[in-house]
Amino acid sequence: MSKIKGKQDTGESLNKKPAKSKRKKKRKIAIGELIYGLICIFATASFAFLPLLGLTLSNVLTFTFPNGVWFLLFIFLCSIALGFILFFLRYYVRTIYAKKVYDSANKILHGDYEINLTDELSGEYKKIGEVLTTVATRLKLADKEKNDFINDFSHELKTPIVSIRGFAKLIAKGGLSKEEEKEYLSIIVSESNRLIDLTASTLMLDRLVGTIEIEKRHFSVSEQIRKSILILQNDWEKKNIEFNAEFENFHVYSNEELSSQLFLNVLQNAVKFSHNGGKIDVTVQGNDRFVTVCITDYGIGMTEETKSRMFDKYFRGDKSRSTQGNGLGLATVKRIAEILNLELKVVSEPSKGTSFTIIFRQN
Repeated sequence: MSKIKGKQDTGESLNKKPAKSKRKKKRKIAIGELIYGLICIFATASFAFLPLLGLTLSNVLTFTFPNGVWFLLFIFLCSIALGFILFFLRYYVRTIYAKKVYDSANKILHGDYEINLTDELSGEYKKIGEVLTTVATRLKLADKEKNDFINDFSHELKTPIVSIRGFAKLIAKGGLSKEEEKEYLSIIVSESNRLIDLTASTLMLDRLVGTIEIEKRHFSVSEQIRKSILILQNDWEKKNIEFNAEFENFHVYSNEELSSQLFLNVLQNAVKFSHNGGKIDVTVQGNDRFVTVCITDYGIGMTEETKSRMFDKYFRGDKSRSTQGNGLGLATVKRIAEILNLELKVVSEPSKGTSFTIIFRQN
């Protein structure tokens, strides 16, 4: 067996090095403050004393001995005292500001983001205060979004899980007819699919929140809409919906994957809230500056309250929950529009339908 020779560092010896380094750093800072203070004191004394000395040597002022010497000494001492006062005031203000910065950073460290140092600091500390205030504001917003996400997501998860557990218990007890058992199994499958859809939509929205770089290229937006309509064919055929989607071929410069997800969500929303036997119009128009896509349904429409909250996560305007969905479709649409710098317009009236207009800017 081979042995490794040499002195091994223990945890204690490793911890001594940072401690020594910190002590040296503090010593350097203290020496620097002392030197600055002495410079401040003697500079103030010199500015007060040297003009008098110069005037005396040039015979402009005449001082008799020893009264003149005592006067000059008095002026010199007063100058030193004034320099010391100025240094002390600077040191005192710096100490107060440093304590405020330290206390604020400590509050942020312990999860208290209610700080505002923007107007409380000045000089070199003002920028530090502004940065700390910005950090606290962003952390507060992130903490609120995290809590909202946990509360909303857990609430949305609870309903399908409770349904699955309840119907599974009924099946496990037995004594059900074949029709009842088949119906309950169908509900379990439906709620399971709902869970999968909810999780996938939530992960999609979470991924979009963290999106930084988006790859763009030229593609046919007209062809993309046609494909989206075909993907949803089973849904709109079940409701016997007529699609009016005849338009010319237009190209845009954007992200193909995200724009496809946007169209799917808007079209799915249009199908979902259209009446059986209804109609959906899709138009695409363009010029050198813009390409405009308009998707219009003639279904149940939205109230003013629903319109004001339609982009909120997990919000569903259908209070009866008679329509399928998880309340994330339009939230995803809004986020994609922000990422791709698209203009999004919505017009809706109860019982008359809803029209979504998506505008691509041609750069």
